[in-house]
Amino acid sequence: MSLKPLSTLTPVLMVMFFVGCDQAPTKGVDRIFLNGGVYLADTEHSWAEAVGIDNGEIVFVGGSADAQSLIGSNTEVTDLAGKMLMPGFHDGHAHVSYGGRMGLGCFITSRSSLEETRQQLNDCATANNYAPDEWVTGGGWELYAFGDQGPTSGMLDEVFPGNPVVLYDAFGHNAWVSSRALELAGITSKTPDPPQGVIVRDPETGEPTGTLRDAAMSMVDHAIEQVSDGKRYEGLLRGLEEVNRYGITAFIEPGASERKARLYKKAEENGALTARVILSLSPIDELPDSVGPELFDLLAKRDQFRGSYINPDSVKIYIDGVIETQTSTMIEAYSDGTNAAPFYEQGQLNLLYEQLDHMGLQIHTHAIGDGAIRIALDAYEHALFENGPNENGHQIVHLQLIDPADQPRFGELNVAANFQCLWCYPDPYIYLAEDFVGKERVQQFYPVKSLQDAGALLVGGSDWDVTSLNPLEAIETAVRRQDPYTDSGPVLGENEEVDLVTALDMYTRNAAKVMRLETKTGTIAVGKRADLVVLDRNLFSIPATEISEAQVLLTLMDGKEVYRAGGVD
Repeated sequence: MSLKPLSTLTPVLMVMFFVGCDQAPTKGVDRIFLNGGVYLADTEHSWAEAVGIDNGEIVFVGGSADAQSLIGSNTEVTDLAGKMLMPGFHDGHAHVSYGGRMGLGCFITSRSSLEETRQQLNDCATANNYAPDEWVTGGGWELYAFGDQGPTSGMLDEVFPGNPVVLYDAFGHNAWVSSRALELAGITSKTPDPPQGVIVRDPETGEPTGTLRDAAMSMVDHAIEQVSDGKRYEGLLRGLEEVNRYGITAFIEPGASERKARLYKKAEENGALTARVILSLSPIDELPDSVGPELFDLLAKRDQFRGSYINPDSVKIYIDGVIETQTSTMIEAYSDGTNAAPFYEQGQLNLLYEQLDHMGLQIHTHAIGDGAIRIALDAYEHALFENGPNENGHQIVHLQLIDPADQPRFGELNVAANFQCLWCYPDPYIYLAEDFVGKERVQQFYPVKSLQDAGALLVGGSDWDVTSLNPLEAIETAVRRQDPYTDSGPVLGENEEVDLVTALDMYTRNAAKVMRLETKTGTIAVGKRADLVVLDRNLFSIPATEISEAQVLLTLMDGKEVYRAGGVD
């Protein structure tokens, strides 16, 4: 795909923009960026050299020579020296509050082996010197390191003797708990599995082994010492720091309870909210489950959370679990002949979506298996038939396996396809999934290019803290469909690669559209807000294998610096 050079920019982008002024004031604009590769991310994929900002608004886009007249005595001038300036990244699905909080507990780094996990737990126990009955929380462990059945309580009991421990896996669908935690939660061999959840058990004795899946994770909630609002707020601020460090200026927080929504409102009131956020509300927080009347009680309060940077007009709905624990709903059964029931009956989901859509809400749906995705699309189709078309920004997130017959329906129903592109290569979870669905279906996972060809609006998200928050790693994976941490390796899905322009669109203007921010952000244009990121290299001038190595040097949100790494003057 060709990119539009500076010389072909329309005249409106090549002139100053000051309402009611014929020329720049003596003081000049607040800030000017000169001599850069400015990627506008517009529909023409245009480029410029300079951007001017005043009062948080983009007031000039054009050539460096033309920008000189904007410079006054108070103007901060930044010489990009050829570095890349582009719109701030938009993350369509990131658990920022939870991800930040997980970093405050016992956190297992990604890709850790069994031995590395044990060592990190030992280090955590030594560093924190937990009291005998103190709860130990955290997460990040890798399911594949423990085999199909998941970890057992034994290691936790050894490292934290007598402590109640709950550690959530990197996938967010499994909790690893100690024997003391099982005891306090009252989970025994006689405890039935909850709806949409699994207590993993010893096949001979029936005793719980120490792994709780999906809704079963909530069974320790009533027993665990509640994390204070102060600690939760500290976690949110830490999460926002990580967001800005990776050039992200807007994101969707999926599964936001009232407690979490109030923390975001507090951050905005304190001047600490450094990104625009859609709160996709759910009374059950991050835990997968079906919802009842309590959802509408929460929605009735949502205007209390609304702010200059907060939009609470979104709802998180789970349809299924995950393939790797055989809790996703499939059209064709798993290899062992089993299948997982969806969290809703079709008629029930249809009525729920019709009501939410009528309220003007975005429906942010978790659906992974092809059966669950079809059920979700059927519900969106019902809502469209009953309510008519709108721009609510509905989307389905994750989209691991999609039946080819359902792919055109995304465009037809105006439902965005929200992919986590860092998953689009043969990582260890892919090989784990082969045991359950076979190699043929695995090669159909995450069909990004097929959805593009079918007319879907593609959106990108990280699902942090499940995987890395860095959008450049996800963008490289979308382009290559190979391990972004190496220069080679096997490819997942034949011909499912997309070009760089498409991948960038997913994390800029497309995500801005579903976040209802397209008039403010997502592209660089006069009149839009100055949500911008400076990279240390031009992504279009390097091999695809180096995209993930690019570094964010500077992040601006509303014209204010929210992250600086150096390297820009």
